[in-house]
Amino acid sequence: MTRYTLIMIIALLQLSAPLRAQERGEGDFALAVTGGAGYSHYLYDVEAPTDIARSGVSANLRLMWHPDHRLRVGIESGWSRFYHYSVDAVETSFGTTDVSLSLSAVPLLLVFSMPVLPSLELFAGTGGYFVRSHASSFGSTVDVTAFSQGWMAAAMWTAGEWKGFRFGTEVKWYGATQFDDGVLVVQLQCSADLLRW
Repeated sequence: MTRYTLIMIIALLQLSAPLRAQERGEGDFALAVTGGAGYSHYLYDVEAPTDIARSGVSANLRLMWHPDHRLRVGIESGWSRFYHYSVDAVETSFGTTDVSLSLSAVPLLLVFSMPVLPSLELFAGTGGYFVRSHASSFGSTVDVTAFSQGWMAAAMWTAGEWKGFRFGTEVKWYGATQFDDGVLVVQLQCSADLLRW
């Protein structure tokens, strides 16, 4: 029994080297910036007098701190179109008018990420969205902005690197939970290290 215990201890000691945390070395800390732009698609149901245009554009800017371990933290903002619709010649008690409405959002999120493969990084964020509705009728416009709590989940695939710039694709889900709004986003991303030490 003692011999088997000794063999198990030696085997565990041999396995401990690959199981320990990442080694610290030169240039392990970085401050990285990522910018992206692409396509957004609105996911939720809307009560509207006509069909809504669910497709739009989305852009983001993210600043991340890369420490000497896998868990990274940063902030993200940007702009995304949620949806848009317009109706011509609507009859109202005040007369006939054209009506249009668009909904967009600016996220402000605390973001955490972790690389799970050499080219694949997963993101999760929490914070909020400044949701802006822009309505037009009878020749006048009304802009209303309200804050909604929300979240974000994303996966980024890095395709390659050129002169210090990393290029890839990101699939992301923005969710503004307070107003039950959200978009699925597909973006082309470019990132680079602002500082490395």
